[in-house]
Amino acid sequence: MNSTSHRTGGPAGAMRAWFTEPFDYRWMADFLNSRPAGKLIRWVMACLTLNYGVLAMVSLFSADASRSPVAVAWKACLVVSVVAVSAAWITRPFPGRLGVVAFAVFADLGTASSLLINPLVDALLTCALFAMIGTFCTFCVSPRWLVAHLMFAVACTVVAAAATYSSGGVDTASVIFRTNVVLLAIAGVPLVSHLLITLLTDDARSSFLDPLTGLLNRRGLDAAIGDVWPRGREKDRCSAAVMIDIDRFKSVNDLYGHEEGDAVIRRVADRLRAHMGQYGVIGRTGGEEYVAVVSTSRLHIDALVHGVRRALRDPEDTVAVTVSVGAAIVLADSPAWAENTDIDLVTRATRVADSMMYEAKAAGGNRIATTEL
Repeated sequence: MNSTSHRTGGPAGAMRAWFTEPFDYRWMADFLNSRPAGKLIRWVMACLTLNYGVLAMVSLFSADASRSPVAVAWKACLVVSVVAVSAAWITRPFPGRLGVVAFAVFADLGTASSLLINPLVDALLTCALFAMIGTFCTFCVSPRWLVAHLMFAVACTVVAAAATYSSGGVDTASVIFRTNVVLLAIAGVPLVSHLLITLLTDDARSSFLDPLTGLLNRRGLDAAIGDVWPRGREKDRCSAAVMIDIDRFKSVNDLYGHEEGDAVIRRVADRLRAHMGQYGVIGRTGGEEYVAVVSTSRLHIDALVHGVRRALRDPEDTVAVTVSVGAAIVLADSPAWAENTDIDLVTRATRVADSMMYEAKAAGGNRIATTEL
């Protein structure tokens, strides 16, 4: 969702934009897995999940609990399942789209099944467990999956409220009061929270992005490099700073106009993202200048750098352009790692890559110049 979609089209337009916005599951997983706090979050999720199993066992000792073979067997299955899922939260990285959606569905269905075998007097209280799932969905799934969860949770709560009322053990006012409190907790809070978080996140992320290409701007690049650069210290890996500049770009604007020039800049950005994006971060730091900071194996780094020109070339382009590329490569066993802090080293590598790019440009352009630090 672009930053203006929240402010145009009125409330209905804003809600529609929010609902249809794609959710970047990969970015979320990479972000959490690259930070120490991500491990803490996985431990918290493991503990909360394990608590479901504890509740299932405790409910067996309730005076009104069903002790039929089916109920006991199902609760045993729930306990085994939550132990396995808790172990996965601890031992595995934070999951991507399939994992987080599967967990939300598992938690929803497990909670709903508990309503069928727990005492009726506890039905509305059991529905409060949907609040924890809603909190997870607020941060970890798309708006569409959140709405699906909320519809399911609200439906279960309404059915539980109707069953409680039909039992005759609770007066009408009490049922309405309890149902409303539960609905506010399981639906109102997650929905408002997701809307607010989406708004804040979009505006925060847009401040790190180049509006023309969607690549990182200089500020975003500086913030993201710290997650990529240290990987080069690992065995059989290396890091590289790569500068890419479109040759004679002024003539493109002069001959074809600025609109076509913008199209060229976007096209180069898209192809750079496709070629190098999975190995690091890419930014646009000038009019026709791009920077990539990547980490990959020593065998692959040369192919990645020297494949830039081929990745950007397409005979069917209406405006054919060439690029000059400069790269500074830091091997895993390079003494530069010990001689500099990570920040100093990436700054040094970027400056060297910039110098190499200008060498390539001075030699006539459409060239690649590399060096090792």
